[in-house]
Amino acid sequence: MTFSDARVVDLVKRNFVPVWESVAPVSVAVFDLGGGRSVRGTMGGEIALYFCRPDGKVFDVLPALHSPHATYWAIQEALAFYRKTGATDEAIAKHHRLRFAQMQAEEAGLPTPSVEKWKRWRKLKTRSTDPGTRALGELSYSKSGFVMDSESIVVIEPGGMQLFKRQVHQALGSAPPKTPEEWKRHVFLDILDQELKGGEFRYDVDTLAPISVIEED
Repeated sequence: MTFSDARVVDLVKRNFVPVWESVAPVSVAVFDLGGGRSVRGTMGGEIALYFCRPDGKVFDVLPALHSPHATYWAIQEALAFYRKTGATDEAIAKHHRLRFAQMQAEEAGLPTPSVEKWKRWRKLKTRSTDPGTRALGELSYSKSGFVMDSESIVVIEPGGMQLFKRQVHQALGSAPPKTPEEWKRHVFLDILDQELKGGEFRYDVDTLAPISVIEED
C-alpha cells in the first residue's frame, strides 16, 4: 500500500524523477504439508529507495519496505537535506558521519529491540542446519507475503528502520558518493541480508525444527 498512498505518490511526482529496477526475482518458500496442501511465503522480497543527485550519485538510502507514514517522512528528510546542502560530496559524508555517531551514542549500553531481533534472526539463519528452518526464520523476521487459498496477504514487520539507517549512515559516511548500481550489493547483501537470487524453493515440514501448531475446529 505504501506506493499507492496519495501523499507518497504526490510527494515523489512533485520532487523526483522516479526510476524503478528489479534487482532479482523474489524468492518463494513452499512448505509441503501433505495431502496436496502447502503454505507459500516470500522470503524477504525487500526493496531499497535511493535518493540521488542529478548526476546519479546516491546521497541517502531507505532500505526495506516501510509504512506510508514512515516512507513519506523519510522522503521529506532526504529532500530537505538536498535543498539545504545540494548534497555535495562533503555534505553527504559529514551528514552521515554525524548521524552514525549520534546513533552509536544513543545505543551505547542499551541495545534496541530491533538490534536484538536482528541478532536472533542472523543466529537462526547461520546456525540452523536445515534449509527449511532457515527459510522459516527468514519468513518470521522479515516482510513476508503469504498465500492461503485464493487470498494473498503481505505482512510488514514493524520496526527495523533505525537498524537499517544506522548501517546506511555508516556506509555513506565512509565512502565517496556512488551510483545505485555500485551500492546494490552492499545494501541488499550486507544491510538487508537479501541474496540477489530468486525462484521457488520447496521444503518438507518434517525436517523443520520444532514449531507450535494450533488447530481449531
